[in-house]
Amino acid sequence: MNSIWISILNRETITLCIALALSLILLFSNDSPYVKSIESKISDGYYFLTYPQRWYKDILSIKEQNNYLAQKNIQLQLMYSENENFRSENEHLRKMLNFSDKQPLNLLPANVTNRFSNIVQSLIIDIGSIGGIKENQPIIDMNGLIGKTISIGKFASKIQLITDKNYRVSIRVGEKKSLGLFVPTHGSFGILEGVRKSMNLSVGEIAYTSGISDIYPANIPVASVIEVNDNNKRPFQDVKVKILANVKEFNYVFIVQ
Repeated sequence: MNSIWISILNRETITLCIALALSLILLFSNDSPYVKSIESKISDGYYFLTYPQRWYKDILSIKEQNNYLAQKNIQLQLMYSENENFRSENEHLRKMLNFSDKQPLNLLPANVTNRFSNIVQSLIIDIGSIGGIKENQPIIDMNGLIGKTISIGKFASKIQLITDKNYRVSIRVGEKKSLGLFVPTHGSFGILEGVRKSMNLSVGEIAYTSGISDIYPANIPVASVIEVNDNNKRPFQDVKVKILANVKEFNYVFIVQ
């Protein structure tokens, strides 16, 4: 008799867990202000709960980082000495060419505290509204575009990754800077939609943000072309690409302000 009750309780427990998991998936797939408010509070919760882990990890990595930075410092000093020799000549040539300066991107570094969801493809970073973060700010790593902010808490923010199936970004690619649209497919791979057949495109070329969006400034690296096929009946080429950002290991990122 006891074994029957245990079996019934086990089935009810499993059913309850499955129902809770499905409810959470449906809840966080919703884009309503109420859900965003909940996500913001959860983001702040992640920030506080994972603080000891991040602190311990930072302590362990300080020695390695210091050695790396010392080497980089020496290299930069040597490069600085060499670059100083060319600075005066460069300024003279810029004046001759009437070259106008472009404002550099303002980058704010942030640590990744945790992967929020494998289904929605998102991360949590340790900077929120108190740090001046807003929704729809581009996020990059050392290699290229990695996503954008979508939910902002006081101390932490949620990032939608470039690998999310709903992610889209306008790009330019090739010598003629042809417009297209980056669409993720699986893992670190994606496709470029809307690239005309008249555009001579080669493997290895880099697709950059177009700058026509209100969210993304121009010339952020997005993906590298790995396959081109114009042997189809459509007016556009089939272009496969690989995302340049590291979408498998997350340590720290940069918010473009």
